Amino acid sequence: MKSDKKQSLVLIGIALLIVAGIMLYVTLSAPRVYKDYDYRYTTKTTTQSIRVKYPLNLNTATPEELETVEGISRKTALLIVAYRQENGEYTDVSEIKNISGIGETVYFNIAPYLTV
Repeated sequence: MKSDKKQSLVLIGIALLIVAGIMLYVTLSAPRVYKDYDYRYTTKTTTQSIRVKYPLNLNTATPEELETVEGISRKTALLIVAYRQENGEYTDVSEIKNISGIGETVYFNIAPYLTV
């Protein structure tokens, strides 16, 4: 009787350690998305500051806002907006993979910062 109880407690302890490990892994591996961010960008003539709230809506974001996402260049930001103007609003974030220069790896890195 005592060995059954001891064995049950050991199994519960192991299960709790496994759950704690999984929770720690998920917490540490999640991308860090900040709610507000002051982004300063410089053009040839001016330096401007814009306030960006993440995640960015693909259907309303300007090229300047899209550029604040690491992995989206000026050219790609313009392509995202042009695609939206030609094909209508985005229905899913994964549609940006149709844009030249956005493959699986880039999509994986930028998707947490975007929404529709």
